Amino acid sequence: MSLSYTMRLVCVVVMVAGLVLAASQLILALSARFILRRIDGASARRREQILYLVQIGPALAAAFVGVVLCLPAYLHSEPSRKIESVSLICLLMTAGVGLWCAFAMLRGLRTVLRTLRFTRACRRLGQALAEDGGLTVRSVPGANLPVALIGFLHPFIIVSVEFAGLADRLDPDALALALAHERAHAANRDNWKLLCVAFLPRVDRLLPGGRRWPELWRTAADYAADDDAVQGDPARSMLLAEVLVLAARCAHGPRPATLCTALTHAEAGLAARIDRLTRPQCDASPSGASILHCLAALVLLAGAAFTFSPRIYVLSEWLLHLGAPWR
Repeated sequence: MSLSYTMRLVCVVVMVAGLVLAASQLILALSARFILRRIDGASARRREQILYLVQIGPALAAAFVGVVLCLPAYLHSEPSRKIESVSLICLLMTAGVGLWCAFAMLRGLRTVLRTLRFTRACRRLGQALAEDGGLTVRSVPGANLPVALIGFLHPFIIVSVEFAGLADRLDPDALALALAHERAHAANRDNWKLLCVAFLPRVDRLLPGGRRWPELWRTAADYAADDDAVQGDPARSMLLAEVLVLAARCAHGPRPATLCTALTHAEAGLAARIDRLTRPQCDASPSGASILHCLAALVLLAGAAFTFSPRIYVLSEWLLHLGAPWR
């Protein structure tokens, strides 16, 4: 099939970005055990940051290779601006990557629409109680989530009426501790991180052990928010463990399919989380060395873009004519 110069350019960028995205995600999935072992001794906040980068890293790498490397190389080296034939395999690969990304976008948009509807309903039905750390706290009757941070531009905390009443009976500081947990999520923009991940095309659906990167990240984010809330105080740790049990008992009905950071997002890992609070362990202090390594690698990769640009163009032409006679 013959395509114009612009359409060939689109095919090159889409194909290369899709291949890099799929390959990097598969590599991360295969090395999941190694990655999790390496970060096992790090602090909860450090693990949360690394697991988030693991999720968005393939997309950033795909955008960098496709837009920063291949696009300039093809624009600079392609001599023909006329219509040129490309192979059927090239068209199928481009269409496949496009459908893969479109499906991810539709999935993300559907979740965002559900979140916006849920947020509007909570604003309409909830009663504002107070301001807590710059966040509005709303009491929502009959909420499936005992405590949760919802919203993006103007996030707020919702508290179910049932949980608020039981928390006051448990301890005067119980509700304040639950709100401190949600403030930690807000301070680290965890809802925005969920939003970014929701739109990412993924092939690493299942990792060893049956868990997925988003689930591992949520667990690490909850651990980090717990640490920020208790601030190393054993008494606060014990109280937060009791609050988690209370919140799990107050949760009823199916959880809304929304992008929010709830106090207890999954009961499956609740036992390990409570055990961690009741028997705290010293995490390794985070180091900034890995950040410097990433920056150094990025600089080297940018330098390689200029060094190997002719080879990048050759690879682009090979992909355009894959499976067809070409010289």
